Amino acid sequence: MSDLIIKAVSRTFPGVQGGPPTQALAPVDLTVTEGEFVAILGPSGCGKSTLLRVVAGLDQPTSGTVTLDGALVKEPGADRGMVFQSYTLFPWLTVAENIAFGPRERGVGLAERQAIAEKLMAQVGLTQFANHFPKMLSGGMQQRAALARALANNPKVLILDEPFGALDHQTRSLMQELLLSIWEQHHKTVLFVTHDIEEAVFMANRVLVMSARPGRFKCEVPVPFPHPRSYKIKTTAEFAALEERLTEEIRGETMLAVSSGL
Repeated sequence: MSDLIIKAVSRTFPGVQGGPPTQALAPVDLTVTEGEFVAILGPSGCGKSTLLRVVAGLDQPTSGTVTLDGALVKEPGADRGMVFQSYTLFPWLTVAENIAFGPRERGVGLAERQAIAEKLMAQVGLTQFANHFPKMLSGGMQQRAALARALANNPKVLILDEPFGALDHQTRSLMQELLLSIWEQHHKTVLFVTHDIEEAVFMANRVLVMSARPGRFKCEVPVPFPHPRSYKIKTTAEFAALEERLTEEIRGETMLAVSSGL
């Protein structure tokens, strides 16, 4: 199984202009089993994004290890696809070219990577925009293209760092449903960071809450709702109860972060 195992991972950044170092992330342990959708919540500056960058291989931990399918993660790789909050499409490439970029870098032939791009564009509703450049797309369309690009290498793990945070409410809701439908079809392992409690409960199989900096996992809340999930589940008493529980957990950590100036 392609389990993602985070073992005693911490991250400390050097001090600025001779100042003391900053520990962004305390040693944390986490196992994400193959096909699981895990959401991470926490106050700003608690190390959520730092942890994702370490898992993606974009940053190195100060201590600890990350392994995927038994292999040590040391650098970025095609087995992990990442989507950021900011729009990160290459502006000089079309939608189709952006999506096919990863397979091209891996040496996949033209016909095959065109087929990959066409399939994913159809899946995210961008077929008619294949030859458009990013500046010609709305924010939601750019994030759909970014999601398709992250999936193009058929990664074992999909890493998402507040991917819908810059979108308006309605577009964000539609993107949540799109991502969830893709996950329900393919059951990729997903590690998803968000500030939105409703989003975390709607999307995930379990939700982890991180403490104020230095971040550590404070609690874990399983989400019992079956799949496929409809947006209508957000109006149920059970959904509201989970939101309330997580709100209380997050509120305490956020107040601590604010009072400490973190």
